[in-house]
Amino acid sequence: MSELRKSMGGVVGTFVALSTILGSGMMILPGTSYHQLGRSAWMPWAIAALSVVPLLYCYAWLGRRYPAASGVAHYSEVALGPATGRTSGMLATFALVTGIPATAITGGRYLAEFSGAPALAWAFPVVVLAAGTVVACLGANVSGKLQVTLLLGLFALVVCTAVIAIGSHGPAVPSTSLPGFSALGTTLTAVYVAFTGWETVAFTFEEHKSSDAIPRIFAASYLVVVALYALLLLGLFAVVDSDDPTLDSAPLLILAERALGDLGRPVTLLLVVATITANVCASVLALSRLVFGMARSGYLPASLSRVRERDANPVTSVVAVGLVLTVIAVLGALGLVPFEALFVVSGGVYFVLYGVGAAAFAKLADGARARVVSVLCGVTVVAVTLLAGPPMWLCWALFAVVLIGTTLFDRRRQVSRR
Repeated sequence: MSELRKSMGGVVGTFVALSTILGSGMMILPGTSYHQLGRSAWMPWAIAALSVVPLLYCYAWLGRRYPAASGVAHYSEVALGPATGRTSGMLATFALVTGIPATAITGGRYLAEFSGAPALAWAFPVVVLAAGTVVACLGANVSGKLQVTLLLGLFALVVCTAVIAIGSHGPAVPSTSLPGFSALGTTLTAVYVAFTGWETVAFTFEEHKSSDAIPRIFAASYLVVVALYALLLLGLFAVVDSDDPTLDSAPLLILAERALGDLGRPVTLLLVVATITANVCASVLALSRLVFGMARSGYLPASLSRVRERDANPVTSVVAVGLVLTVIAVLGALGLVPFEALFVVSGGVYFVLYGVGAAAFAKLADGARARVVSVLCGVTVVAVTLLAGPPMWLCWALFAVVLIGTTLFDRRRQVSRR
C-alpha cells in the first residue's frame, strides 16, 4: 500500500492550516456582517469563534490518533463503518471541487473590478489553479514553504492596514445592543464559513513528521484567525459607517483606502492575490491527498493512488485534481455554472463534515471530557443547522441520500459475491 512521506514540520503545518482557512471569506464577510448589524457585528463572530472550539478539539484529537490522507473519511469509517466513510469522502471531495474554484473566481472578480482589466475575471482563476497544481506536484514541503512566505506578507499587510486605520481615525467602541434574532441568525450562518477549513487541513496529516504537533497546530492557527478577523472588524468600525454599500462588495478596499490613501488600491490587490493564492495552493494540496486516500481505500480508480518514487508524492491525483478544478473554474467564471451555488453547496457540506467528525469523536473517545465535548458539538451542530435554514437542511439531506445509496450498494455487492 502506498504511503505519503512524513516531511511536514509544525511551523509549515501551521501555515498550511492558515492558508486553508483564510480564503475569500476574509475579503467579504467582515464587511457584510458590519453592514447588516452595525457595531454589533462582533457578536456573531464571537459566537462562531467560541462554538467552533469543541469541533476543533474533535478534529485535533482524531488527527493525532488517526493521521490519514483521507481525513474525515477515515475517521468516520473507523468509528461508524465503511458506508459512512465512503459517503464522507465523496462529499468532502464534492465540497472541495466546488469550493476551490469558487474561491479562485472570487479573487478573479475582485481583481477585475479594481484593476480595470475584465479579462482577469476568468484569467486569474485559471492561472492561480495552474500554479497551485504545479506547486502541489513539487511536494507538500515546497507548497508549505510558499504558503509561509505568502501568509507572512498577508499578515504584515492586514495588521499594518488595520492598526493604521484605528490609529489615524481613533478606535470605535463595539456596540452591546443585541440585534434581532433573525438578523443575528442569518449573519451567524454566513460568518461560520470563516471558521471552516480545519476539516480540510486533516487531509494533510499523514505527511506530518509528528502527529503530536497537530493539536498545537490547530490551537495556533485558531488564535491567529481570530486575531486577524478581530483586527479587520475593528478597523472597519473605525473608518467607515455601517450603512456604506461598499461594505458588501469591497470592505478590504475601503479599509485600505481610508488607512493608506493612494496606496490603498495596490495594497488591496496584493492582499487579494496573496490570500487567494495561498488558499488555492493549500486546498489543491489537501484535495489531491483526499483523492489519493480514497483511491488507496478502493473508492476511486487505483491509478490515483500512485506515488512518485523519489518523494512519495501522489502526482497523478494532483494533476487530475488540477484539471477538474480548472474546468469548473472556467465554467463558473463564464457564468455556465452558478457561482453562488458553488459557495452555498461547499459551505454547507463543510459543516456537515464537521458534524460527522464530531460523531466519530463521540464514538471513539472515552472519558468525562469527551462526553462534555461531544454534547457541546451536538448543541453547536443542531443550533447552526436550524439557524441556517433550507440550504443547510439540503446538505444534510444530501448526506443522508448518499449514505443510504452507498449502504444499499454495499449490501447488493455482498449478496452478489455470495
